[in-house]
Order: sequence, then structure tokens, then C-alpha cells
Amino acid sequence: MLIGLYTGQRVADLLSLKPDQLREGPKDILYIDFLQQKTGRAETVGILDPLIKKILLEEFPSYSYPQLFNLHIKQICKLGGITKRVTGYKMHAKPRRKLKGLFKKYELIIAHDLRRSFATNYYSKVETPILMRITGHKKETTFLEYIGENFKQDHYADLFIQRISS
Repeated sequence: MLIGLYTGQRVADLLSLKPDQLREGPKDILYIDFLQQKTGRAETVGILDPLIKKILLEEFPSYSYPQLFNLHIKQICKLGGITKRVTGYKMHAKPRRKLKGLFKKYELIIAHDLRRSFATNYYSKVETPILMRITGHKKETTFLEYIGENFKQDHYADLFIQRISS
């Protein structure tokens, strides 16, 4: 779960991660080389966080399939007290489709939320093109919609003013 929050990769890429994709770099950076399954693009993500590096180098995780991973994420979030009731969509057995309702937040969290959280958490801290490259988004408007930022007419002007007044 933590690796997903720090890399921004899709669940298929996370679950296929192997130790030979790790490289130690200068200044205590751990590089992870991904070949993104959806886009076919090679991407490298740098990790500085000591806990994530320890997990990857000393306690390398393994998972068999996304459903088990999602189940574990829900259990971790429940243990973490993420129980606030929120509106969302959840799969129901009858009828076999997603229905909107009020659920405990941990019931709705899935692996893809780790990727979106990565992008959202680093937005405005890291330049958007860098985040887009890591997440595999090609258009900025798509990326902004993905993280819940409404693209507005003044967006680039505001970014320009923000950068020159820093």
C-alpha cells in the first residue's frame, strides 16, 4: 500500500514489481524502473523515504492478484480508523453492479486510490509535467480532472504568477 502511495503506479505495475527493478542511486535515492503495462512506456520513480526503501530492500512484498490486494487495503484502512461515512459506489451481488450509497470510507478504497492520492498529494509541490510523466497522463486537462482540480481559464496565468513571486 505504501509503495503505491509513493510511486503513483497502476495496480498491475505494482503487483508485477520484482527486486531486479530496484537500483540504488546517489544521495540515498532508490530508483524503481517500471515498464508501464498500459502505456508500454518505461518510467523510473525515485524514492527517498527510509521506510519505503526498507520495505523494498529488506522486506520485498509480493501479491498474487488485485482482488487480494484491494481486500488487504480495505483491512488496513479499517484498522487505521478510516471509518467516516461517505457517499460512493460499491459493487453489490444483487443486482450485480455498482450502486451509489453511504458507506464507511474503508469499504470504498481500492488500489487505484493510491495512484490518485500520489498525484493529488504531490500536485503543486512537483511540476505537473513531472507528475504526468510518472502517472502516464499525456494531457494536462485529463490529469487535472483525474486529481479533481478544475481546469480554469486562469490556470496558467496563476501558475506563472505563483512561480515568479516565490
